[in-house]
Amino acid sequence: MIAAAQAEEIELMAQLYRLRRAQQLALGVGALYAGEDAATEIGMAIKVSQRSADGSIALGLGLDERYRATREAFAAGRIDLPRARAISETLVNASAELLATVEPRIAAYAEHAEPQRVRRTLRRWLLEADPAGQAARRKSAEADRYVKVTAAENGTALLEAVLPAAGGQAVYERLREMASTQCCGQDPRTTGQRRADALVALADGTGRLTCRCGHGTCPRNQSGESTPTARKALVQVGVSAETLAGLQDNPALLAGFGAIDADLARQIARHAHFDVITDTDRPTADADAAAAALRYRPRARVAARVRALDGTCRAPGCSVPAAATDLDHQDRFDHTHPESGGPTTEANLGCRCRRHHRLKTIADNGSNGWQIIHHPDRTVEWRSPSGGSVTTTPEGARFLFPRLPIPPVTAAGVPDAAVVTPLIDPGPALNAMTELVHVYCTPTQRRRHNQSRRHQPALRSVVVLPSRDTVLPF
Repeated sequence: MIAAAQAEEIELMAQLYRLRRAQQLALGVGALYAGEDAATEIGMAIKVSQRSADGSIALGLGLDERYRATREAFAAGRIDLPRARAISETLVNASAELLATVEPRIAAYAEHAEPQRVRRTLRRWLLEADPAGQAARRKSAEADRYVKVTAAENGTALLEAVLPAAGGQAVYERLREMASTQCCGQDPRTTGQRRADALVALADGTGRLTCRCGHGTCPRNQSGESTPTARKALVQVGVSAETLAGLQDNPALLAGFGAIDADLARQIARHAHFDVITDTDRPTADADAAAAALRYRPRARVAARVRALDGTCRAPGCSVPAAATDLDHQDRFDHTHPESGGPTTEANLGCRCRRHHRLKTIADNGSNGWQIIHHPDRTVEWRSPSGGSVTTTPEGARFLFPRLPIPPVTAAGVPDAAVVTPLIDPGPALNAMTELVHVYCTPTQRRRHNQSRRHQPALRSVVVLPSRDTVLPF
């Protein structure tokens, strides 16, 4: 019953996509983009990510158009969603002739095998049935290679990659070689940990592991080779100034990743460059501000504040970091008569990835049934053609201006309102930020803050922390 219900859900998603595509094509939307907003509509309705909805639509279309035996078994509940996905993803580049040969067989086989075995068996059958066509299928699959990083639990990240088989094995063998030859047997790390550290070493330019045995005479560290200094990639963090200075322990926002703990934010900040943004924009001469509002491209300061406040794309279910989004005018900018409306101001700009920028533009043209409503507090209401409504809030503002201060924690793990000393050696960057707090906060304000955490922070600012000279605030 569960599998049959899954099949019905997938079929409904494909039907919605076809319906929206046909409607939008009739209204003049380009064939390349017509219907793509159906995934956003589905994501809103069943609370899944954009990528998940895209995958479900693709599966539904494939079942309707290519994998008929799999569709029948799925609808009857003889196979479930993971098995249907395994068949669809493995056969994605197979020709129609090959499908007719192997797809009915694998649909029947999948009724009695787990998804991973279905994949392995199907790959073997493809090679047996059409060895000559494997090269073409392989090249088509290699064209879909990618690398992706997503947030995992407790401050870790999941690195996912699809690589050509030889390239993937070459990466793994290089990591294995580094893990086994560049550290002695007294290194406290597991083999898996050394391989993970080796991958970072390849990325940061050092190119080798340093043994952690602690012995100054370790032969693996006495090779005579000088280890290059690690390159510092651009890493952007939004954090309240008081957290950075150790007065609070509110979480920070790592762009493209999500929430991280205050201690990790301070570690990243130790040798960073800062872009300080207060909760109200810096005063600007009226004439300058008026002139800037009539230009299409925003001032650097306005762009930095908008990206910092929004944090991510403002569409529901979209996690594209603000640094990778467009700054979209909420009320259309009038290129012919800029003074007529749609000014380039903080209040009229919002972060949207290219896909959701298109969605709003098509909505403004009345061609997809969406309504995007912007409220003065920077919340954005998204009303789908089917009547669903979701309101998104600025992700970055929650981290940059926390409403509920979290007191710093002592080494014993017990909150102590009287302790305001940073938990780690702050380094020059944090010392400078601590000085900034003392400059802008009077002793009375600091004392009141330490005595009662119910009050708002005395210094209301955000700090974006890239770790190289070019500051690209998100």
